[in-house]
Amino acid sequence: MKRDFLVPQQDRSRKTLARLLDATIAALERDGLKGTTIPRVAAAAGVASASVYRRFRDRAALLRAAFLNAFEQSVQLEGGPFEPASISTRSLDEAVSGLVGAISRQYREHPGLLRALIRFVETDTDEAFRKKALGYVADSFLKAGDVLLMFRNRITHTNPERAVLFGLLTVGTILEVRALEDVSMWHELLPISDEEMEAELTRSLLGYLRAA
Repeated sequence: MKRDFLVPQQDRSRKTLARLLDATIAALERDGLKGTTIPRVAAAAGVASASVYRRFRDRAALLRAAFLNAFEQSVQLEGGPFEPASISTRSLDEAVSGLVGAISRQYREHPGLLRALIRFVETDTDEAFRKKALGYVADSFLKAGDVLLMFRNRITHTNPERAVLFGLLTVGTILEVRALEDVSMWHELLPISDEEMEAELTRSLLGYLRAA
């Protein structure tokens, strides 16, 4: 996608950009999408608002850059939450339990940021950004799926690849609703703890993968 901000050439400018992007992510987590304003981000980064506008065309450009930078940093981390090395893979049961726990932690630890990301992707008009952002999320699920397919011989569903992705997306959707929505039928009818929900989702996913 075409960049809608200036790429810094000098080390000092690169450090300033890094502070701005970090401050934006922190503001999104703390204050939400509406509360993340350029003056607030600039103050947190220790620069004037005019300095932000010299680098970014508008607020949306700043948010796009911050979200993509956060995704890229996550990908670059060795042993990410969905890497095989991060999940106990001695059995299908342990792999499923580890992945459900990893997905759950992502939503528990960064609810504000993930809520802001979803709202922004839903409304942003930059199709290239939306495609790239969704691509990062899709890659995470595909990595998780690769972990489970290491146990293909233990998966009795007639279509293991589809079953793995369907099951993981179901788990992710349920955890997303519980973590990011204040009102839902999950809260109303099944107000159980995070640990209990993880156990139920693990049991449910294992049962589905082992369905004939």
